[in-house]
Amino acid sequence: MNSKSSSLTSSANSKPDARIRRLVEKVLPEVIEVRHALHRRPELAGEEVGTASLIREKLRGVRGLDVRKPYLKTDVVALLAGKNPGANVTLRADIDALPMQEETGLPYASEIPGRMHGCGHDGHAAILLGAAKVLAELTDCFDGSVRFVFQPGEECGAMARFLVAAGALDSPKPDAVYALHAHSTVPVGTVKTKSGVLMAAIDTFRITLTGRSSIRSEPEKAADPLVAAADLVTRMQGLIASKVSPLDSAILVFKSLKAENPVGDVLCCAEIEGTLRYLREETGEVLRTAVRRQLKAVMTASGVGGKVKFETPYRISRNDPACVELLRRITVETWGERMFQFMEQPSMGSEDFCYFLERAPGAFFNLGIGENRAYCHNAAFDFNDEALPYGITLMVKLALETLAAKKRRSGTAASPL
Repeated sequence: MNSKSSSLTSSANSKPDARIRRLVEKVLPEVIEVRHALHRRPELAGEEVGTASLIREKLRGVRGLDVRKPYLKTDVVALLAGKNPGANVTLRADIDALPMQEETGLPYASEIPGRMHGCGHDGHAAILLGAAKVLAELTDCFDGSVRFVFQPGEECGAMARFLVAAGALDSPKPDAVYALHAHSTVPVGTVKTKSGVLMAAIDTFRITLTGRSSIRSEPEKAADPLVAAADLVTRMQGLIASKVSPLDSAILVFKSLKAENPVGDVLCCAEIEGTLRYLREETGEVLRTAVRRQLKAVMTASGVGGKVKFETPYRISRNDPACVELLRRITVETWGERMFQFMEQPSMGSEDFCYFLERAPGAFFNLGIGENRAYCHNAAFDFNDEALPYGITLMVKLALETLAAKKRRSGTAASPL
C-alpha cells in the first residue's frame, strides 16, 4: 500500500479497526494485481469466461470458502460460513466490460480491440475478491454467513434477473445485500448514496408498423408505415411534458427508426425502438398506456397496422433506510463526516442490482475514485487503485456489523472482533 493507505482507518476507537486495516493492507497488492489483469482482458456481458476463471483461481484454496458451481455460465458465487449458524449477508460485484475502444495509454490498458473496462467493474470485482480474503481471516468473529456474488452481464443483459431466478440467492436466503459502484465526481473513498428510491427503471419498447406497399406512381393504393412512424415519433416526443408531473421524473429516448422495402416502391414495414425511464411504477404505467393510445391513433389515421412490445430489464432500485444508516455510521466512524454524502435526488441511471434489493433489504452506494477523473463510459476512464482499500474495508465492515446486528436482535450478544 502506498503512503496514502495510512489514512484508511482514522478512527481511534479500535482494535477491530486495526485488525481489519492490517488484513486489508496484506491483500491489497494481490487485489491491485488482479484489477490490472482484469483490465487488460475485458469481456462483454455473458462472455466473461476468462474473468470468471481468474476469480475462481484466486478464490480457490481460501480457507472456509465454498465456491459454488456456476448458476449461469460465467458467474462466480461463493459462501463463507462463520463460527455458528446465523443470518446471511450477500455482497455483489459486476464483472463485465463495455464495447468501447480504450484511450488511456496505461501500461495495463485493454489488450482487446473494441473492449474496455469503462465502468469500473474491474475495480468492483477486485474489491469483492479482497473482501472475501479478509473475511476468510475473520470467521472466528461472526456467526452466520457471507455470500460473494461476482455477477456477469450488468451492462447489456441485466443478467442479475437470470442469476436470481436460477437460485443464486436461495440457499441461504439473504438477510441483507450490498453493492458499490465507482464514482468519479467525489474524492477518493467518499461514499455517496440515499435512502429509498435510488435509481430509475428502464422499459425498452419496440413498435412495429406494417403497411401496404405500392409503386410510387400509385401512392393512393399504399399505406406508408414510414410516414406513420414519423408521425408517431412526433406525437410521442411530447408525452413526458403532457403526461408526467413536473414534480416527477421520466425520460423518453428513441434508439432507432428503421424501415425496409422488400417488395414495391412504398415501404411495407417500419420499426421504432427506444426506452422509457421513470422513478415511480405508476409513471411507467401511465407512459406505457399513452404510447399504446398514440399508436392506435396513428394506425387509425394512416391505415397501417401496428403493435408494441414492452420489456422492463431494469426495475426501480430502492435502498433500505436502516442499511443506508449503517453504511453512513460505518463510513463516519472510520473516516469522518466528510467522507459520507447524501444524494439530493435519485439518479435516472439504472442498475440490475434492483433484483437483489427485491429479495432482501440492502444498499447500493457510490464509492469516490477522485474528482478530476474521466467519467464512466468514457474511453479515458480508469478505476483508481487508491479507492480499492476503502471499498474492501466498507464491504468487510458492512458484512460484520450487519451480522452482529442480526445476532443482537436474535437475543444473543454480538461476537467481538
